[in-house]
Amino acid sequence: MPARRGMWEPIIGAAAAAQPIPTDVTTAEHHATADDGIQITMRWYAKTGAAAGPAVLFVHGGGYIFGHIDLFDGPVSPYVSASGVPILSVEYRRAPEHPFPTPLEDAYAAPCWLHEHAGELVSCASS
Repeated sequence: MPARRGMWEPIIGAAAAAQPIPTDVTTAEHHATADDGIQITMRWYAKTGAAAGPAVLFVHGGGYIFGHIDLFDGPVSPYVSASGVPILSVEYRRAPEHPFPTPLEDAYAAPCWLHEHAGELVSCASS
């Protein structure tokens, strides 16, 4: 697994870094609590001055074995800038260190957290 990650993550990172992050998009780190009590990192991308509304949940690719949210700032931010729709990206724990169903349960913790904290995120985006 380290060899696969070592091969693919730099490629994904280079593609992401080639996409500039729009200046009208801000990010904030948040944490959800997984079923086993572990804190799952999430990144909230919001367009400055955008109206409150729906949001998108982004679970990065990588087959639950490689990748991480830092590799996707470049791809995610332009969508937020162009649409005004905020995105919550989740950093799930990866297999094989954390076998199924852990990555899926981590990913599921994100929409649960988003539902519980939507009001707080709306007030942050409008300020």
